[in-house]
Parts: sequence; structure tokens; C-alpha cells
Amino acid sequence: GLANRMVGTAYLDDTIWPHYAQDYNRIRVLSSSYPNESTLMGASPDFIVASYNSAFREQYTHNGKTRGIFTNATVGPCAGNGSEWGQTWRTCRPQLHASVGTYLFMDACEDSSLRPSTVNEDTVYDSMRALGAIFQVNVNPIIQDMKKDFDNAEATISSAMHGAPLKVVWLDCVGRCCSDNTGEQAFVGGATGAPAMLMQEAGLRNVFSNKAGNWVCVNKRDIVAAAPDVIIAVDAAWDTALQKINWLYNDTAFCQMDALRGARFVSIPFSASTLSPRNGPAAHDLALAALHVRLGTLTASRQSGVSSFNPHMLQLQTKNSKCPLQMSAVVYDNDDRGNDDNADKNDNDSLALGLGLGLGIGLPVAAMIVGAGAWLWWRNRKPSS
Repeated sequence: GLANRMVGTAYLDDTIWPHYAQDYNRIRVLSSSYPNESTLMGASPDFIVASYNSAFREQYTHNGKTRGIFTNATVGPCAGNGSEWGQTWRTCRPQLHASVGTYLFMDACEDSSLRPSTVNEDTVYDSMRALGAIFQVNVNPIIQDMKKDFDNAEATISSAMHGAPLKVVWLDCVGRCCSDNTGEQAFVGGATGAPAMLMQEAGLRNVFSNKAGNWVCVNKRDIVAAAPDVIIAVDAAWDTALQKINWLYNDTAFCQMDALRGARFVSIPFSASTLSPRNGPAAHDLALAALHVRLGTLTASRQSGVSSFNPHMLQLQTKNSKCPLQMSAVVYDNDDRGNDDNADKNDNDSLALGLGLGLGIGLPVAAMIVGAGAWLWWRNRKPSS
């Protein structure tokens, strides 16, 4: 791959995907979040790849906080055609293109008219093919493997559930991502983004598939009324899956939900929910983990980082909460050791999953990992023209 030509990576959301860990460990980590512009440009990249458009923004102030990366000291001012999109921020991609190439995944394009109306498996494949063409790498074998994972996941759910739907809610963020100040809302996967694609490819039914948007804010009562069979809790260093579970068990509004009473939780690394080859194994493991906590089944995983929890440890964790877990409604015992590559990690007292120990998406263009929020730096053998 291109691991020996990577000059840096940044924004480490969660645990590295083992598939690319060896190559990732060879790459310099420039920052645990977005690097400052001097660090970034000091690495002399020829090309920068990002999953989110925030990776290319000019510095600006929002709610009293300085955000963005670039200033006049490097590529600014960032203004004019291609930089201004009617937002409080401006992108510096046009200015970077004077000396540095960029690629932004299509579901985060600054020009929303160029984004896919709905992210699906073809969106992932198209992104991989585009990057493969840029770096002259054949990505078709990876795409074929992903297709097999998607097909197997859906078939597994259909067979195990005998055609009945397995309803899930994708709990992406609590307490910080919605503008509501009452604490009555949660940030969940909507109908059109990568989370929706992963749920669909895993054979799961998204209870908020009627809500337009990649992610949407919903009220607590909406989650209760949707009565999901399983709750998928996104795990990131800045908002762990365990924090979300504690939030649920500490609110009486959720106490009678079957998903809470049965400890039906699946954790997925945040980075696995961005477009990448990891989507295939993640969808496969979402299906297996959801069946494990719903039916008690045991099946080997694809080591994607998707996992279930040890219910006995959840019982201990929630004993002083408003909705303490009682084991009588739990259908699985201990972790699914075949399905949980985080099993040993779940057995510690904190139950923490992936607390900023590295990053987890693998770009199709090389055997390496780059930040879900951020960056791939790639240096040509000769200066770019």
C-alpha cells in the first residue's frame, strides 16, 4: 500500500481497526484532534483526504470558540467562489489547491447539491473507486469483500428473525449535539446518511427512517414510542458508548423500554460509521451483535470493532441508577466471545470502549488508517505539479 508514503494522520476518534493496525503504527500522528495549520503544512503534504468538511475550514468564531484551521499565515484569506457557501464558516480547499490536492468524501461535500440524496452501498464503492483512481490502486477486491459482508449480514438477520424486522435506534450523541437546552433530545441516525446505510446493509430496521437527514435530533418520547429491539450506541473518545448507556439508565422515561430491561446494546466505533472498507465488516458484525443481545445467538465476528457488552458488568454499572438493570429479562449471558472483539476490554470496571486509543477507518487506497474526522497526508516521490 501507501503506508510508507504517508506523512501524517490526525483526529483519533476510537480504537484502530486491527486489519490496518500494523501499517497505521508506522505513520506519524500529528494531533489527537485537528492539527494547527503550522503542524499540518509543516508536514509538506501533496494531498489531504478528509471525511468531513470541517477539516478544511478557515478559522472562525462560533459561540465564543475559535474553530477551523487555516489563516492568512498559510493559505488564507479563504474567500470567493468555492470558499463561501452561505455558512458561518468558509472552506480553504480552493486556496489549498494551489499546491495541495484534496479529497472530501461525497456525503460531506460543501456544496450540498453534490451530495447523494441518500447514502447507500454504491456511495461507498464510488468513493473507494475515486480514491483508487487518484492513487492508482485496484480497489475492486475490497469492494467485492464488502458486498459479501453486506449480503451475508442481511441474510443472517432474515434467517434468524424468520422475516420479522429487528428494529434499532442509532444513538449517535447525547447531551451535546442538539441545540435543545432541556436535555429532552438525542442525536440519532436519520434516513439518508451512513448510519442509515449501515443499518440497512446489516438487515436492521431503522426506527427513524422516516426522519430526513444523515443525523437528526429527536425527543426522548420519540425513542420510547419507537420501541426499538436493540440500541446501537456509537463509541467515540469524546462521547463513549458507555456514557450513552448511563444516560439512558439514569432517566425514568426509558425505564420500561424492553431494550433497557434486556440490556440490548451494541457498540460501534464512530470511525466505522464513516465511509470506508470497514463498513462491510461493521455491517456484518452489527447483524451478529444485534442478534446476540436480542436472541442470545453466538457467531464469530469480522473483528470490525462492533461489540456487545457484558450484562453482568452493566448490572453493576447501573445498580445506583434510576433504572437499575435486572438480569431476569436478559437473554444472553456474559459477552458473546465469538462476536465481541472488545470482550476483554469490556471486562474492566469502567466498561470503556475505545477511549481515544487510535483511529479506525481504512482508506481503500492503502493498507492504512486515517482519521474519521480528518486527514490523510500523502507525499509523492516527486513534487506535485
